[in-house]
Amino acid sequence: MNKKKITKLHSQLESIRSELLGDVEKSNQSVKESEIGQIADISDDAARAYSRQLEGELGEQEWKKLKQVDLAIKKISDGEYGICAQCESVIPEARLEVVPYTEFCTQCLSEMEKNSKVISINDENSFEEN
Repeated sequence: MNKKKITKLHSQLESIRSELLGDVEKSNQSVKESEIGQIADISDDAARAYSRQLEGELGEQEWKKLKQVDLAIKKISDGEYGICAQCESVIPEARLEVVPYTEFCTQCLSEMEKNSKVISINDENSFEEN
């Protein structure tokens, strides 16, 4: 991959990182405000619990994505960017343009998703047996 393309992707990663940090800060602020500003009301307890759970899950996804972005930025500086973490082959530029923080080539990601579906199905079957 040429230096110009890497510079463009690095800039894109930095932009994603800034956006995520802003979203995480907004999410954290929203959770704090909702906890401080609400009076205990039995009829609203379920709605507040659902809202906190949703905000927590979104925050977790954002943190995971932020870690992936930070790792990609580190790999650029280490000269290891664009290499699949699983099979160590070159990740196609087209994939990096769509998901610049990806750690895996499409083949390895597909295999991992297939394996996780098999595990999920096996887990569901074990619950049905009990």
